[in-house]
Amino acid sequence: MILMDEKPYEKITVSDITEKAGIARQTFYRNYDDKDDVVFEYVKNTMNINLLKIETNQNSENQNDIVLMFNYIYMIERRNMLKKILSTAYIKNRILQEVQEFPLSLVELFKGKLSKEEYSICRYKICYQITGCLRVFLDWFLTDMPLGVDKFISMLNAMTIPKEVLYRNIPNIVIRISKE
Repeated sequence: MILMDEKPYEKITVSDITEKAGIARQTFYRNYDDKDDVVFEYVKNTMNINLLKIETNQNSENQNDIVLMFNYIYMIERRNMLKKILSTAYIKNRILQEVQEFPLSLVELFKGKLSKEEYSICRYKICYQITGCLRVFLDWFLTDMPLGVDKFISMLNAMTIPKEVLYRNIPNIVIRISKE
């Protein structure tokens, strides 16, 4: 990430990285296939630790809801670095691929708790909503957050599919933006 402040990503070599990190090329290739892997791991860890928290909450109806909490202050404070990273097409595409696969891990939380039909509906609902929310959130960030935070979060929550009486056991997706 430090090297990206010194020169464009495309011009950074594995040699530059190993020299800056003070490690041998062998060590680098033991852990990564290429420089894109380093950046992708950084972004993935940053998202998991700082940008996005996912919780399941028991509400008063004893229903599991999935809460997506985005930390927009962290993104604003690191806007330039994150934009540099996301301007690299390969990294952006890997992140979008990860975003598409991520909801399936959440669906597993409900396996065995729902009927076969409810589980299928739950799977599709979670994939549809979370993938869409994460994609829209990424676009909002990359376009310099043209809507205010409150307006944006209100819009996202309005787009989520509400619980229908017919599918009472299927979790809702609740989106929150935090400042922590």
